[in-house]
Amino acid sequence: MTNSVLRIESPGLMSTIQDLGRFGYQRYGISTSGAGDRDSLRLGNLLLGNEFGDAAVEITFGGFAAGFTATTAFVISGADLNPTLNGTPVALNTIYLAAKDDHIAMSAPNTGFRSYMHLPGGVDCDEVLGSYSTYRPARIGGIDGRALRVGDELSALEPGRDVPSGVTLNFPASESIQSPQSVRVVMGPQDDHFTAAGVQTLLGEVFTVTDRSSRQGVRLDGPDIEAVNDSYDIVSDAVVTGSIQIPGDRKPIILMSDRQTTGGYPKIAVIATVDLPLIAQSAPGAQIQFTAIDREEAVALLRKRESLITSATLISSDVREFELLVDSDLHRVHAPLLAGEQSMERFQIELDGIRHTVAIEDIE
Repeated sequence: MTNSVLRIESPGLMSTIQDLGRFGYQRYGISTSGAGDRDSLRLGNLLLGNEFGDAAVEITFGGFAAGFTATTAFVISGADLNPTLNGTPVALNTIYLAAKDDHIAMSAPNTGFRSYMHLPGGVDCDEVLGSYSTYRPARIGGIDGRALRVGDELSALEPGRDVPSGVTLNFPASESIQSPQSVRVVMGPQDDHFTAAGVQTLLGEVFTVTDRSSRQGVRLDGPDIEAVNDSYDIVSDAVVTGSIQIPGDRKPIILMSDRQTTGGYPKIAVIATVDLPLIAQSAPGAQIQFTAIDREEAVALLRKRESLITSATLISSDVREFELLVDSDLHRVHAPLLAGEQSMERFQIELDGIRHTVAIEDIE
């Protein structure tokens, strides 16, 4: 690859390269894969001037660190994993300009579970069957079909593109995380495989995301879901992202981006597409409560979300870049505005692991 702009120093729990997915090959047993939170992927790409489906680095849970090997713009979208650039907090959904030898890092989540790092033109890597997405079970896409490792170097397809820093999106703020998180489902296609009590359990009880979850499926713990005649097997048929399977242990599994293409467990319901990002951003320990809606409402909700995404516009953000002299050391700082007055702006920066609030007087 050429145009290297980023070297991985720590991939964290798991980091992979993902785009919107690989379509048209499920009849051959190849999953669509792609970003877990596709809304965040698209919004970050839109902000940076990329195509909606361009590849980004999907970072799970935190612990990520990387060094820039060339000057480049970047955007962080999705979960708030407390990102910092050279120790200074980075605002989500905002364009930043990093210089060679700058460092970006992410720690434990503040909110959410998966974050996306976008580069100009998208991440350049192995394109397989029309997609850059890493699909680890088949070892295709991304870098050799695997998760990122220490020392991997990532390239941008358009590293030299002129991108204005300090710009964000005019897009409605995400709703605050709930506990339990309300998630809408459309019942079926095999809800008749379950007793009335089993259906009521799904819709009336709270379930918890377990640490056995992955990009293939989110496993939930909670009360048993009862099937008719205690039967939890069917003739294998097609599954879609968001299908809720109930296997023999009677606990739900929500199939996600790296799911298989067919399955032999009955599917009691399917997550409404508009709420799939909520599942993708649910960390182990998160609580979920399902609410049933009909297909028409699910389609209407999705159309409304799509309209908001496609009509989002760019606006200036309250992010400043300046140089700060501390004990004879010059620090280049990208700082998000915390509060403003007519004569003063306050920023939060971090130096040597210590966070400071800095007030800069506006001298005219």
